Amino acid sequence: MSEPECFIRGKQFQKIVREDFRKNNKDGRLTFEKIRKLSKKKTGRLDILISELGDYVAVHEIKATDWDLIKPKNIKKNAWRHQNQLCKYVDTYIRENVNVCVDIIYPTPPETFGLRETIENYLEHYGAPAYWFNEIKGI
Repeated sequence: MSEPECFIRGKQFQKIVREDFRKNNKDGRLTFEKIRKLSKKKTGRLDILISELGDYVAVHEIKATDWDLIKPKNIKKNAWRHQNQLCKYVDTYIRENVNVCVDIIYPTPPETFGLRETIENYLEHYGAPAYWFNEIKGI
């Protein structure tokens, strides 16, 4: 049984972003797929963790989401799930008195009119800014 297309696309995008971080990280210790205990029964997998940055860590979540393909009624639900995943990681560091900087990296912004602004504003409200990889890299 083969993997769904969205998983394949996600793994490919994750590989591209990781390689870029590997080449361009100038500060801190870079860790990929860091397993983090969220509670007594749950663990999470941070896509990219940059630690040893003084009094904080940076957590970057990688999502290969094609926002233009998501039904309008599901946009905020998906964005909420993405930021909620980051929020769980933030909570674990706060309990250890470590400051956390977070963001979500998507491949490209949506083309649907107004959708980019909706996503960015929604995520920013939760303290999880969205970045568009093609704009970061000038692709």
